[in-house]
Amino acid sequence: MKRRQFIQSGVSLLTYLSLPRQSLAKGSAWAYSFHDDSPIAETRESFSSTYNGDNMTRPHDLLWDVDGYLRGRNVDSIVAEELDVAIVGGGVAGLCSAYYLQNKKFALLEQDPRLGGNSKGESFNGSTYSVGAAYLSEPDEGTDLYRLLQNLNLWNEGRRESGEDTTVFFEKNFHRPFWQGASAGQDPQFAKVHRRFVEIAEDGDLDFESAWGRQNDAISAEAWLQNEFGDLHPQIKEYLQLYGWSSFGGSLDELSAHQYLGFITAETGSLIAYPGGNSYILKRMAEQIRQKNAPDSLRSNCIVLRVQSIPGGVEVLYENSFGELKKIHCRHAIMACPKYVAKAILPEFGSTKSRAVQFLPYRAYLVGNLILNQAVQSPSYELYCLEGSMPPSPNPAKPGHRNFSDICFGTWAQEENVQNSVLTLYQGIPYDARQFLTNERTHDKYRDQYLQSVLPVLKALGVSANNIQGLRMTRWGHALPLAGVGLINEGKCQLVSESINGVIHFANQDNWMNPCFETAHQEAQKASSLIS
Repeated sequence: MKRRQFIQSGVSLLTYLSLPRQSLAKGSAWAYSFHDDSPIAETRESFSSTYNGDNMTRPHDLLWDVDGYLRGRNVDSIVAEELDVAIVGGGVAGLCSAYYLQNKKFALLEQDPRLGGNSKGESFNGSTYSVGAAYLSEPDEGTDLYRLLQNLNLWNEGRRESGEDTTVFFEKNFHRPFWQGASAGQDPQFAKVHRRFVEIAEDGDLDFESAWGRQNDAISAEAWLQNEFGDLHPQIKEYLQLYGWSSFGGSLDELSAHQYLGFITAETGSLIAYPGGNSYILKRMAEQIRQKNAPDSLRSNCIVLRVQSIPGGVEVLYENSFGELKKIHCRHAIMACPKYVAKAILPEFGSTKSRAVQFLPYRAYLVGNLILNQAVQSPSYELYCLEGSMPPSPNPAKPGHRNFSDICFGTWAQEENVQNSVLTLYQGIPYDARQFLTNERTHDKYRDQYLQSVLPVLKALGVSANNIQGLRMTRWGHALPLAGVGLINEGKCQLVSESINGVIHFANQDNWMNPCFETAHQEAQKASSLIS
């Protein structure tokens, strides 16, 4: 398993900063219709006034007291729909499960109004960009993921960038290739580290449960780097720290060396990016599923309240978008949702599994999509912003001063053949920040910080604050399962992912606490193969 095998406002920054907040447009101009639940949403507003992303209200109100919510409602009288499979969750794992079960009679139930989980995208004036997960490592030909992209007619639609072309922003300029020491006077240590990463990518046994994997799951990424290289150049350590924040929401001293190496070594190959990031893949997948199956096989805005085994299969109770309770009887169910959700709706989860879930950490991240009023030539797809020294691991009391760890050029996959280039600013938050992000007032604080911090990058691109047309903020409260030290060795991942009574199966990236498309896809395949 290799890494990711594993507004038409025209408001400039200077004008925006002088405006009273109530003068900005409210909300997002979503173009909803009955089935408009595409992972890519159209928007006409370039400045957001509230967070996009996670729905913080409905699931919190219902799932943390399901029994109380159902009290007094006549659940027993509901006539059940008969299906082969129910899939709980419409992110990568859920849609992949549906894709591999198209010969079955199934329903996918997603609580959000849009499919895609945290792999969603937006489109503004023809510019399509990611608001969540952004890219894939290019799979080897003949692999299952390669075949999936081929079958969806996507293999030739993505734009590729080689790991040899890694670019960073340092001292007001773009430098490439980073791994040849371009930002550090061609220091040979950069090439040495890169060669070792390439060796691991090509020859390392990166299977989750291999002996090599277990050995390195027992130590942190920071300890592995120290053992392997000794003292590293400050820019290398800074880059690797920022990579941990962006990819995992974790710092080097808390991440499993095995999990971290699986990600970073895959970066030595090439990546594939699509307009809208991974939402482009899921949009195509959802369209194909609906073409080949019942029109209501994918059901958005439906929140599952209870899943339990019954004689001959599984009973699923859910509430649809009209607030009506519905019931499904099926032979199997796939829980393509995070374990903290599964715990709330599975009475049979059990005390041992429930205790294990308490030790599985999840992290938040923010995404800011900066929309320019013109097209600019991007220097690369992904760009880490370096200051020259490794930032310490932050915590709620000392959050640090970095406003975003990296930039993905959101319209790079469109080859900037757009009227509005987009810079996607990622801020993985490497500590538990949910209590801060639930406060809507943080939206303006983070947006103002992003608008100021991005100015040096804009200057290097040949544009200024006057070219900023908007900034849209997206919040993901607990989207990243943290690949902490020892979770695989201690068996916690395996324990919470074991099927229940042979009929309730788990397919999610947190089966291995490994936050990537590739793991969600693999686990969906595995769960689907259990259904005859």
